[in-house]
Formats: sequence, C-alpha cells, structure tokens
Amino acid sequence: MGFSTVERTVPDALFTAVYRGLFAQAFPPEELDGEDVLAAALEGGAANLFAVVDDAGTPVAAAFGEWSEASRVQLLTYLAVGPAARGGGIGGRLLRDAVNVWSVRRDPCIVVAEIEDPGAPAHDAHGDPRRRLAFYEAAGARVLDVPYFQPGIGGPGGRVRGMLLLVLHAAPVFISGDGVDGAPLRAFMEEYLAGAEGAVGDDDEARALLAAFDRPGGVPAGRWRAAQ
Repeated sequence: MGFSTVERTVPDALFTAVYRGLFAQAFPPEELDGEDVLAAALEGGAANLFAVVDDAGTPVAAAFGEWSEASRVQLLTYLAVGPAARGGGIGGRLLRDAVNVWSVRRDPCIVVAEIEDPGAPAHDAHGDPRRRLAFYEAAGARVLDVPYFQPGIGGPGGRVRGMLLLVLHAAPVFISGDGVDGAPLRAFMEEYLAGAEGAVGDDDEARALLAAFDRPGGVPAGRWRAAQ
C-alpha cells in the first residue's frame, strides 16, 4: 500500500474525514476545537491541513496548523496518526514536511506546538504523553520554559493545565541565545487567549504565562526536565 501527502486550504470531504476519523479519536474534547471552528479557520485563510492518505484516499495521518500574521507565529494545532500508520515513520515525515513548508512559506516565523506534560498518565484512546514528547524531541523540538496552559475553549473555565509549549522551528531573527525571542511569542499568546477565551484575561495564571515571555534575553528552550 502506498501513501501520499496532500494539502487542503478549504474544508472538504477529506477535512471531514480527518476531523472525525483522526482528530476526534486522538484528542480529548477539552483540547479539540469544534469541527465548525476548524472549518472556519480554513475558510478564513488562517489555517491549512496536511493529510497522508492511502491508495483509496483514506487519511491515515494529518497535521492542522494555524498562522498568526500579526505575531509571525505558526501553531501546529493538531497532529494525529491513525493505527494503520503508526510505527512506520509516517508521523515523523509528516511533521517535518509541515514544518518545512511553514518555515519557507511564512519566513520569518516561529513554529510552536502544545502537548501534554509527560508526567501525565497514558490514556488508552489518546496516547502516552512521554512517547509523544519523545516523538517531538526526535524531530528537534525544544520545550519553552513557561508555565503553559492551553487556553480554554469557550472561556477560562475550560483551560487545560499540565501542558508544554514546544518550539519546532525558529528563524534566525527570532533566536536569542539558547532560547527564542519572547516578543512574538507574547503577541501570539495574547491573540490565542483572546480568540479562545474572549479576552486576554488578567488573572494570576494568565499574567504569569505572559510575564514569562518578557524575560530579558529571550525565553529559554531545551529538553524537558521533570523539575520544570
């Protein structure tokens, strides 16, 4: 059986198959935007979808990304590999291809992703957080030293805590010492919070996260340590 990678910038039948057959199976409801929300992002031109399909056109892996023009930050919003494609390197190739496309198309830019803290327990349906981190680190990802949470879908009450923010790519203009320039990351985070929760918020949790992007010398980035 052969596999090929295709891109979609508008919602269609393939997008529907990816959302329902891959994303809805791989992510818990509190981490997954509604199908209509992702479709609207595609329609609006701020998002794109890469899907690996088999000879019958069935998606076996997919990556969905959203671009912030204002901050020059690209978010890998979701990446999922179905059971039929696991263990063969398809997920790694898909990740590299997506990041490479974004780094060229959006240059200069930073590409980030959010994942569960590896200290969280494995879940039969949603995978093992330690294996997921190892997957991203094998692709060169570094963990940003910030007290990260995923903004709440529909409001602050839906925040997902115990998350890590990864940097998958940073153009040279955004690299600062052993880390990444915090200014575009802060702008991205403010936009993300406002879009997901309706406002940036002035609570302790949000203030601590945003303040972590303001450190002189940039935001440190490295391999995950349990003490973080």
